[in-house]
Amino acid sequence: MDESARESEHAARLLRYLRELARARRRPSRDVSGHEHVHWLCELPGDVYVETDAGPGDVLFSMPFIPLTPPAVLDEFDAWLALRNWYRTLRELAGQEAVLGTGLLAWRPTVHDHLLSTPVRIVVDERTERIDVVLAGHTTLRDRELLSGHPGYRPADWVSDAVQAGQGFGLNSSVGDVLRKWCSVALSGPTDYREDWTPDVGTDAGGSSSVPRIRLAPALVVRPPGRTAVADYHARLIELLPRGVPDGLARLASPAKRPHVMHVPERAPETVPDLVTGLLGRGHRVLVATSGAAASAALRAALPPGLADLAVADPTAAGRAADGIRARAVPDLDALAAEEKAAARRAAELRDRLRAAAPADDPGGSGTHRPDENLRAEAPDLAWMPLRPDMPPGPPISRSEAAELVVLLAEETPERKARTAQRDVDPGALPSAAYVRTLIEAESVAAERAERSKTDLSRRLRDTDVTLLARLDANASVVGAALRDLGLDGHPGGWNPADLAVRAFGDALAGRHPLIWARVAEMTTRAQWAERALGDLYGHRIDLPADADLRGLAAAAHDLRAYLAGGGALKRGPLRSTVQRQAEPLLTTVRVDGAAPTTPELLDLVHTDLMARITCRELQYVWEAAGISFPADLPPAERVARFVRAHARLARVRDAMPAVDETKALLERSGVAVPLAHPLQWHGYVAALRNALEGLGVNRAAADLDALRDSIGPVEKGDPPELRAALTAVGARDAAAYGRALGALAEARHERSLQLRCEELLARVRAGHPDLANLMIATDGDEAWQDRTRRWDEAWAWARDASRRLAERTVPPEEQLRTALAEAEDHLQGVRAALTAAHALAALRKNLPADAASPSEVVPAWILPLWRIPEALPPAPGSFDVAIVDGEHEAGAEALFLLWLAPRIILVGPPGPELPPLEGPPPSTLLPPHLHAAITPTSPLFTALTTEPSTPPEPSTPPEPATPPEPATPPEPPAAPKAPAPPAQGRPSPPPNVPPRRLDAAPRVPRAPHPEPAAPGPPPPSPGPPVPPRRLDAPRGAAPPEPPPASGPAPPPRRLDAPGRRPRVPDTREREPAPEPSAPEPPARDESAPGPAQVKRGRSIASYKRPELVEIVGRIARREPDLSDDQLVELVTRLLGCPADEALLVGARLRYAVGVYRDQQSTPDQP
Repeated sequence: MDESARESEHAARLLRYLRELARARRRPSRDVSGHEHVHWLCELPGDVYVETDAGPGDVLFSMPFIPLTPPAVLDEFDAWLALRNWYRTLRELAGQEAVLGTGLLAWRPTVHDHLLSTPVRIVVDERTERIDVVLAGHTTLRDRELLSGHPGYRPADWVSDAVQAGQGFGLNSSVGDVLRKWCSVALSGPTDYREDWTPDVGTDAGGSSSVPRIRLAPALVVRPPGRTAVADYHARLIELLPRGVPDGLARLASPAKRPHVMHVPERAPETVPDLVTGLLGRGHRVLVATSGAAASAALRAALPPGLADLAVADPTAAGRAADGIRARAVPDLDALAAEEKAAARRAAELRDRLRAAAPADDPGGSGTHRPDENLRAEAPDLAWMPLRPDMPPGPPISRSEAAELVVLLAEETPERKARTAQRDVDPGALPSAAYVRTLIEAESVAAERAERSKTDLSRRLRDTDVTLLARLDANASVVGAALRDLGLDGHPGGWNPADLAVRAFGDALAGRHPLIWARVAEMTTRAQWAERALGDLYGHRIDLPADADLRGLAAAAHDLRAYLAGGGALKRGPLRSTVQRQAEPLLTTVRVDGAAPTTPELLDLVHTDLMARITCRELQYVWEAAGISFPADLPPAERVARFVRAHARLARVRDAMPAVDETKALLERSGVAVPLAHPLQWHGYVAALRNALEGLGVNRAAADLDALRDSIGPVEKGDPPELRAALTAVGARDAAAYGRALGALAEARHERSLQLRCEELLARVRAGHPDLANLMIATDGDEAWQDRTRRWDEAWAWARDASRRLAERTVPPEEQLRTALAEAEDHLQGVRAALTAAHALAALRKNLPADAASPSEVVPAWILPLWRIPEALPPAPGSFDVAIVDGEHEAGAEALFLLWLAPRIILVGPPGPELPPLEGPPPSTLLPPHLHAAITPTSPLFTALTTEPSTPPEPSTPPEPATPPEPATPPEPPAAPKAPAPPAQGRPSPPPNVPPRRLDAAPRVPRAPHPEPAAPGPPPPSPGPPVPPRRLDAPRGAAPPEPPPASGPAPPPRRLDAPGRRPRVPDTREREPAPEPSAPEPPARDESAPGPAQVKRGRSIASYKRPELVEIVGRIARREPDLSDDQLVELVTRLLGCPADEALLVGARLRYAVGVYRDQQSTPDQP
């Protein structure tokens, strides 16, 4: 197998291992209740409008600032409390990684989570404190994560592609279409989908059902970042592997190569911004992996303005950033470079002048009096004003403000001084004393009323569950409404016992005659028919004999009507039919409107009347069986009307009986024995239930007060003690004490305002004249200040004139040069920042493809959370020159997908501890042998990239045997690598005048007696591709001394990637240390024995240990105590003379060493 085939095979095995590792790192959460925060949008108050059509970067909904003061109307208290709780919830979620979940799936086995997930940002406006929920990313379909391996699920790739294309975003109307299509394609069985915002909860919501249920149910969810997207990303990389192995991944997968990795273990706030600035200035494309969205936004904000426009920290803003880059014009590079050289010359000239300046011997002469004493003698009444150079024309505060400050300083007490450290609490923003008194009195009245009518049964009911009481109250309301409709409200002792409703309700409670009452109820339809039938007989008179056989006549009328309708006819004599003979009594005795019923129509009327009379007789029978009697001598129409009204009243009673039965069942299940067999017992139960509910009203009033107290917030450190007293008064239900606490809060706020005014005036005085401020503090309360403040402006004018005359008699101070140098340094930094941005933009425009349409191809710097990179960037090999990992953040080897995107990795920050064990099964794919030691399931990312392979690489040709060189002859340098990896195609060459050197330039490697075959060497003298930097964490041999340069080392150029920081100018005592070129190198000391750190010019900064750098910095600082931190770093940088391509790393490590040294000096007792 040739080298390229082995490399591809190793890369495939590595990617498969990483894919399995990502899947096993963390089991996918399939229950929404297990997430950190879940807030359903259906619970939003009605005053909050949700913009369902919001797109990427748009506001989904906003929450204005909700004041602590509750509304004056009690009916609005619940709405205010809901708004306040949501506002506090969103305030707590601000800055966290939250998503908008839609499409809540509930299915067996336990799957209860959202199918669609859209990232959101919760932003708090600093000025108005309004909270905006902004849709901040692309929507993802999580069906594979939730249902992988389920027998009834099949992946719907085209639905996933549609989601990636923008469908189903946020709460758009396409969300429902996507979910319906997914149900029809991804699930083999029937589904229940509804666009309800309310989630299904409990076992009835589908958790124990075999039919999947999907609800829209949008919610704000905070869940830990999963690894499913990373695993899918590795799967896509495996599919793209046949097209070629990217250089970064190839170097890791090949046992004969090393990945280009640089590790910066000491991380300062400016480390990553400096790296990004330097790389962009050289035209590199940079990918930065951060810990979260907030860290990405902070890093982008730390970049210079010109470079920040070339970086993206929010994928939704990538399109706008790309359009801005295309429309942006490239500044004049030559003009900026000339301006930078001029600014550098100006700064260097001022620095040389400052070093050459010498302090004057005796600027004021050697007389017996100093010049300032002579000036004070000229105006003794104004001489109390201290003299100071460069005093402004007018005093920092007016004469009236000075008099006010004198009074404030005289009245200052320790208690008032402590007020500024306390939080400003406006008593007007708290609930008023009258409002709190109203709530307390309402609670007291409710408690008194409940106590007055309390019984043993009400006490037992009050001890039951609130949900049970609610259901009992609902049932009692149903029964009470029925009784009121029947006119049976009030005490049962006043009911009419002859009322059929009273008899029916009593029998139903006691369970008497259930079959009889059921039969009565069944006759309701007959009574209603009789009423309708008699309505059809309206206008007709039907006469019947007194002793008529109703059923016989009805049968005869029915048969004769059928005979006539079938074509028969009435005849006389022996020709009469059998039907006519049987109906002869009907024809002779019954008359319809005075005529015999000889036609089908008349027979219908007779039959209807007879059946109505029969129905009345049956109704009379069943009602008498139930104990209710009706008069039987009334006309049929009136009798039927009475029966209909009776059945209506009975139906109302029976409508209420299910509520009674449910009440009995609930009481029996809850263990509350309550007899309900008589209306009097029911009345007593309802009264007890009402008393128990009044007890709940007391609890509600208490809850309102507790909610009011909680809305004010718990007392924290820094709150005034009066606020604690107010909260205590609310808890103790002491309205008077609460009113006193509000008054005390008002007084405390007044004291705080006085102290703030005092400190404000004092700060203004100190900013313009520190000596004057110190004088006023030291002599506060002195009566002389009353006269001094009257001549405040006059004294200031005299002091300013005296200071000017005193300055004219002295040698110009060094501060003038320092000020000028500081201004020059500021100007130089600004010009360099602009030049860096111009070079970055020029290189980007030069190498931008003409057909570049995707923002990922246009924007050169992407700053994203590590686990959001697979969702935001396509897997284009080598699409970036450098990837920076800003902190490990518990990332494992599955994050090695970065080597596919960039051939070089910079790790910033210390390595982390071992990761916890995998939650899933370990990977089954075997790694290449040389990676077994570096990559394990628990290896952090930094360890995986910085650990040496377990087997040494085999050289392409065996090395020649080397003999140790003689001491006088320096060893030969090692040979350069045969085929260094070229940079990404289309990358620009380093532009001029942009320090420091390119990151991918070859580092200086110390010469060793026995060169290793695989160790990187110095670049060949002939032009060729640049050699990547050597890994800083790799072991390095001892470097022999190098011959000193003939003209001395030149100081490195100032760092372009540190805008906004200006080193202070060294004073005249600064001396540039330079070791003697001819001094012999000291012998190597034993690492175990303590000794002074040795400085060897030209060594790599990685060869110095942290204690050695701290010791070197300390020696220089003790010799030059007036140096600033930046001056100290610059001086030690020139002293060490490290390779120029390590300028970024040298600055970072030396700043860390200076910080450690300063900490040791500030705490001398610390070892």
